[in-house]
Amino acid sequence: MSAFTTSITRDGMRIYKNPNSVDIPQVDLPTLLFDTEHSLAEDDTPLHLSAANPNIFLTKKTLRALAERISYFLRHSFSVGANGPYKDVVVVCSSGQPAAPAAFYGIIGAGGVFSAASPSFTPEELARQIKQGKSKTLIVSEDKIEVGKKAAKIAGLSLERVIVLNSEPEFEVRRLDGGKRVDVQNGPRLQWRKVTDPEELKRSLIVLLYSSGTTGVPKGQYSWHLRVNPKLNFPGVMLSHANMVAQVFIPSVQARAHVAAAVQAGEPAPQPYRTLAHLPIAHIAGVHGYLIAPMFSGGAVYWMPKFTWQPFLESIKRLKITAFYTVPSIFLRIAKSSDVTDQFATVETAITGAAPMDAELQQAANSKLGNGNTRISQTWGLSETTGAVTAMPRGASDVTGAISPVLPNMEMRIVDDDFKDVAPGQPGEIIVRGPFVTNGYFDNEEATKATFHNGWFCTGDIAVERSGKFYVVDRKKELLKYKGLQIAPAELENHLITHPDILEAAVVGMPIEGGSEVPRAYVVPRKMGALSEEEVKHFVKKHFADYKQLRGGVRFVDELPKNAVGKILRRELRDRAKAEEGVKAKL
Repeated sequence: MSAFTTSITRDGMRIYKNPNSVDIPQVDLPTLLFDTEHSLAEDDTPLHLSAANPNIFLTKKTLRALAERISYFLRHSFSVGANGPYKDVVVVCSSGQPAAPAAFYGIIGAGGVFSAASPSFTPEELARQIKQGKSKTLIVSEDKIEVGKKAAKIAGLSLERVIVLNSEPEFEVRRLDGGKRVDVQNGPRLQWRKVTDPEELKRSLIVLLYSSGTTGVPKGQYSWHLRVNPKLNFPGVMLSHANMVAQVFIPSVQARAHVAAAVQAGEPAPQPYRTLAHLPIAHIAGVHGYLIAPMFSGGAVYWMPKFTWQPFLESIKRLKITAFYTVPSIFLRIAKSSDVTDQFATVETAITGAAPMDAELQQAANSKLGNGNTRISQTWGLSETTGAVTAMPRGASDVTGAISPVLPNMEMRIVDDDFKDVAPGQPGEIIVRGPFVTNGYFDNEEATKATFHNGWFCTGDIAVERSGKFYVVDRKKELLKYKGLQIAPAELENHLITHPDILEAAVVGMPIEGGSEVPRAYVVPRKMGALSEEEVKHFVKKHFADYKQLRGGVRFVDELPKNAVGKILRRELRDRAKAEEGVKAKL
């Protein structure tokens, strides 16, 4: 599986990189997908379909038409992009639906910035994302109207600036207050501005992500600053045309060459690309895996409104899904559930990411896919790297729990706390550079400076290289990952300390099966015995989405461990939490 070279530079840096390099098209994302030969979708190719009713769908041609009509609507009714591109953030809070890609390309085509919010957000969380992105426009799906109304009120946004996006029973785009709506059949259209200047492509801002669908902070160093000054903004990850084009194009070169060689050698051609959208588009996996990559590959995306287990299994089988990306916690359920029989028999390509998957789970899940013949590929990356930095080459496989080789054009190092490269076999923090890496954090120079070192992005993930393979073994940064979604301890802590009976609080992750973590709170009460665990949990439940709840429990302590400058020693708390449990928790 090893597919990297090690370069030792004159200043002694040990750099891991792919021996191949790729010439990346110097075009904007919509032009790449709609107007170049690199994109395999034909005009009449059904691209986005309702999983429940596949008769509701958008082809490449109708997707383009709807996106351009949304662009016109945004420009002429809401002034998105009127004062130049890359400035006007449009927040989208939508359940999974075939019209979501039209909103994505419509926003970018108008010159705006797409910023998806988790559909599980409370009004307060959605309002915060609106304010942090300085957004003046909100798009919601029909089932998120009440959340959108409340969020708009909190954020000081007029209901005239809230748009409803619908796919079923028909495609619909309308202003929430009953004002203008889009004529989705014959309305005026606005063509996006084509960009070919390399510098503009690189510095552009077209997508603003909040750490996989949360408003979490990216690194422990910044989290500490946030505790000292809670008024600091949570940083949004800025992604450019160049980031997005590189992420979809670079992995395709080897994959397409492999398929062509296999077909020429007489092997059966792969089944048509069909995937099931069940993860939120607020996650980089949703943005790349549903909104971008399938059109580039000429494949179909079947949209579920949200992930629910039995409809998920039924859809996988009925729609004969062939390409499947999901998080380790769902692969864990696939591996262990007696409900899973032959639903995944048609799956030819399976990929996981967002959290590490160990070899035992990987092999158990493999047995349920493609009649036992499909092998899960493990990617590794972050929102800040536009998704995958490592990926398994087409035709290769690994069942040891490794995170796959580094993709072409990217460089990776494994370093200690002084940014000196560690020897192979020794753990260190992964730092990366290359065309996938974000330009930084929106309106937050402090967060950007804290996360880059001499041009290298500091990921906060701890890895070790063994025999040419990379394994993620720990996390330096404080973000927790629960079923692919990120939870910022500082966000929960800052809320907990507003309780009148809590002096201090610290939140750490408890590992559970499937590579996820659940938050556990260590609380210093004003008076021991004045609070119960359920009272603290309820205080969090009222204000945060379901995935951020204190599933790891609450522990009351006299004091929190700190260093000489008052920084909470989270590793001590994590070690304490593991010792208290003794064994890894179950889902």
